[in-house]
Amino acid sequence: MKSFYKKYILFSIFISSNAMPDCLTMYEDYHKFYGFSGGSSFELEEYVFGEDNCCDEYSLPMCGEDRVYFEKEDYADFTDTDNWDIISNSVALTRADNRGLYNPLIETEYGNSWDYEGVQYGPPAATLWQFGPAFIGNTSSYAGWFTWAYVAVPGLVGMYSTEDDAYYDFYITNWTSGNGPGFPSGGDGNGDGNGGGFSYYRSGPVKPFPVITSIEDVPNDQGGRVYITFDRSPIDVSVHPIGIDVYTIQRFVSPNWVGLGSIPGLGQSSYIYEATTSIDSSGQINDSTSFRVIALNYTFDYTFYSDEHNGYSIDNIAPGIPGGLNVTLENTQAIINWLPILDNDFQYYSLEKDTEGTFEDAQTFNTEQNTFIDYDIEEGITYLYRIRAVDDSGNWSDYSEVVQLSTLYSDNVNIADDFMLHQNYPNPFNPTTEIKYDLPEDSFVSISIYDVMGRKIKSLSYANQTAGYHFLQWDATNDIGEGVSPGLYIYTIQAGEYRSTKKMILLK
Repeated sequence: MKSFYKKYILFSIFISSNAMPDCLTMYEDYHKFYGFSGGSSFELEEYVFGEDNCCDEYSLPMCGEDRVYFEKEDYADFTDTDNWDIISNSVALTRADNRGLYNPLIETEYGNSWDYEGVQYGPPAATLWQFGPAFIGNTSSYAGWFTWAYVAVPGLVGMYSTEDDAYYDFYITNWTSGNGPGFPSGGDGNGDGNGGGFSYYRSGPVKPFPVITSIEDVPNDQGGRVYITFDRSPIDVSVHPIGIDVYTIQRFVSPNWVGLGSIPGLGQSSYIYEATTSIDSSGQINDSTSFRVIALNYTFDYTFYSDEHNGYSIDNIAPGIPGGLNVTLENTQAIINWLPILDNDFQYYSLEKDTEGTFEDAQTFNTEQNTFIDYDIEEGITYLYRIRAVDDSGNWSDYSEVVQLSTLYSDNVNIADDFMLHQNYPNPFNPTTEIKYDLPEDSFVSISIYDVMGRKIKSLSYANQTAGYHFLQWDATNDIGEGVSPGLYIYTIQAGEYRSTKKMILLK
């Protein structure tokens, strides 16, 4: 053996006579830098094809379904395409006797190789090589490689296809000279034949990137969030000599990818990240959000991008049930009010009216306000009302309790017994409140609002009104339509000889 190659002879694998090591140990051995490590106990056949193979626990490129076994027998004609391992449109591998590999798709036999002591060496065109599998060091370690002629087998090497920008792992199982006239007529191997037997397993293109496996809505929330589950990069294992430092999750907001956050590479088989979405979904494709995960190794400047994956977020929480439903009869009109819903994503109320109690043929009124006037009221009929709320995502609350309004044939049904100014409702309030008052007789009614300094802010009524039950609304504005500041306010009524004053609070 020539001294020029002595340092490479170390590239060999010693098969242990003991029992096969566990998967973690074999995985670690696989990723050793074989050219200088002094060997390894790794045996691919046991790892991939063994009775208890390790592919599920610690996946290698050789575990993929795109793994290929290639063999060129001694004396086989290296110019015959049947004896080429065609890897891609730009790379195929074969060899003649006592020669290294070359690429018949691009070069003539060893056209780009070099001679050392009468023997041709050199890498196949469009390829670069390194000892050991892909991604165990800086990709700049890939270089033109001499030959496999002096490599003890079995052994591992990595190849980079420059024109295809793809990495492959090779597990060499056989390498022979076969230098004789045996092709095509047989012989003793001492003549000038084609020779050049070799065999190996090789992976498909090594895929070191993380893989998003699912994007699921975060349950029981108001939307805007999803769980992104992704499988680790295959080199994110604690015993890997390089590993992954961090994963960064990005969301696509046209025209850019926006970073959402990062999590460390901890050697887990999979990760879950809670991400925010751009929009909630109503089931339409344009409501989805695109995500990707980036695996980073800072030492060797590796950046591996996952494929893009789309997911939906959904508002799963219904709005609260409207409370305080109340109905009163005033001048043949049903005045209906209820407590406002405070949910940020509230959209509108749906008020239902029925006379049977089943609500199967109920009338429905939609409103954004928490007050409604039903003008379609007939005497002698009992009306039933219930209400529910809907949010921006179409979630419906449960129904409120049912309230009843009975009308009677009576000339005095709408006549109040006494003058009365009721407490405003709601109180405190923002931005509107309702003021109710009773008139037992026709009266000139003046209703005004004052601040705590006694300054008149708003005149709500200054007119003759008929006897009955009445109400007014105040929208927290003054007489010229400007909004007033939060705080304590006083409202008064004067109807004939009747006067009354009450307080109310406007919130921010």
